[in-house]
Amino acid sequence: MRCQALFERQSPRFTAALGWPEKALIGAYDLRMGLALRWFGLLTPVLLPLAFSWAKGAASARPVSAEPLLAPGRFGVGFRNFWEFDEGRTYCTAFDGGETYGAEKSPRPVLVLQWYPARDAHGEPMAHGAYFSIGSDHPRLQRFADVLSAYARNAFAVYVMDTPEAELDDAGRAEMEEALAEPTLCVAGAEPAAGPFPLVVYHGGLGSSFEDNAALCAYLASHGYVVLGSAFPRADGRSLNIDGFHGSAEDVQFLVRWADAHAFTDARRVGLVGHSAGAQAMLRFAAQPGCVGDALVLLDTTQDYYSLAIPFFEPLVREITDGIATLTKPMLVAANPAAMFALCDTLVNAERTYVTVPELEHNDFISQGQQRLARITRSPEVGPAEPVKGELARAHYRTLCECVLQFLDATVRGRQEVAAHLTNPHPWSPTTPCRVHVPCGVSAPEPYDPGSDAPPTPRQFVRLFMRPGVEEACLALERFRESAPRSPIYTDVMLAGSMLYSMIEGGRHDDAALYYAVLKKMPVDVLRWFAELSEDEDEPEQALHFLSVAHHLDPDDADIAAKLRSTQVS
Repeated sequence: MRCQALFERQSPRFTAALGWPEKALIGAYDLRMGLALRWFGLLTPVLLPLAFSWAKGAASARPVSAEPLLAPGRFGVGFRNFWEFDEGRTYCTAFDGGETYGAEKSPRPVLVLQWYPARDAHGEPMAHGAYFSIGSDHPRLQRFADVLSAYARNAFAVYVMDTPEAELDDAGRAEMEEALAEPTLCVAGAEPAAGPFPLVVYHGGLGSSFEDNAALCAYLASHGYVVLGSAFPRADGRSLNIDGFHGSAEDVQFLVRWADAHAFTDARRVGLVGHSAGAQAMLRFAAQPGCVGDALVLLDTTQDYYSLAIPFFEPLVREITDGIATLTKPMLVAANPAAMFALCDTLVNAERTYVTVPELEHNDFISQGQQRLARITRSPEVGPAEPVKGELARAHYRTLCECVLQFLDATVRGRQEVAAHLTNPHPWSPTTPCRVHVPCGVSAPEPYDPGSDAPPTPRQFVRLFMRPGVEEACLALERFRESAPRSPIYTDVMLAGSMLYSMIEGGRHDDAALYYAVLKKMPVDVLRWFAELSEDEDEPEQALHFLSVAHHLDPDDADIAAKLRSTQVS
């Protein structure tokens, strides 16, 4: 069992989304993801003026909601939800002893969310709040459907309103109702177009509501894909949070089998898309024999900002490493410009496309984050910077979704002209969306040229640390400190902390000391990072180890020394 107070400190918006039984039953994986996600809140945009020029005037006087978040394709979009039973598995809501569902042996219920190309979608656009109307008349499902809907709606409140629904004041409730009343691209129950259309399965992230990226799902449907989503609750029933492991994989397989029974879906062509822990779940699934996907889209996995040595991603790294021979499908991996892509670089049997998108915090990679920014921009108390930030994030989210569509068209539909376009690189930059094509057999970026007029990319930078001696990396840091102070090599604590941790673990203490001495001249508080990671009270040995690393780096830091002594005593 995890310490609830610790988790609330690390990821308060996530924890607030959980009901009381779930906060009491968060597992180790959930907590470690929370620790990792804690640092994404620190990655606020730092290059608004420069990125604004790329956005081509996006931050005009128009309000954020003046136009659709994503421009639809040539198809109208229909939406339907269904409840199905997977008779091959059982399920019980263990968090309340089966009171909600499964007190007697019962099949696993699977919520099916379906966005699809519509023959005629000229009806009344569906409001966003209708996504939470998942009630069932089935006597076994009525309570479970209601509880899941309430869970998802509260998650929406936490991630869009920054407050659990029960804690909203009158003004907050009015704002939430306004957000839920926003029209979508969908017409509920519209007649499907003839098809058959290729299939996309979408998996949301940790603590998410099942419609957290509904705008992308509807956008893909408007371009001729049938998109399925679900809630993916933990297979052991201890929480309504996502499973992320074998339970998710079996839900995905069930959804594909379900789609194959419908004539307008071509389930022989399947794209798998996920965000955060949902992206990790899809990657795990693809690492297993018999995966039904033809291509993967991984949206901000969170692992891509860390070295392989960081222990809280050790289970994921181990599983994916064991499955490298199976991971042969093309994948698009999206992150912010600080990503080092260390794990994905090892997947040499797959063709990879890395997309880096600036100005997006972790949840801005999904439409729910965009809904939050739109809500903030509508506020009468909004400052002058927030509309600019909102429009930039909106523009970059659109670019990301266009990349996802192009990638699926190339890999799932097999459109060669689009595939050729994807292999054209957009050179890395911390201020503009960029794309890098990594062919099969390649496990590293182009080596950094010390004579370059630009600093090394994060991928290049971490490679400079992989051999003894860090002088070249430190020289690059010193050289560009004045001209490129906002490059991730100067600002990203996860990158710096990961490199220091890896060097200490590898016995390269002198190299770590030299790098740390250079970092002390920059606004990167790696000691605080190690201190935050040490606050997992249920992993005392790991906590002690993180503090020992920090103390080794800076024995004179009184706060770290005191925290280390306290942890040793406890």
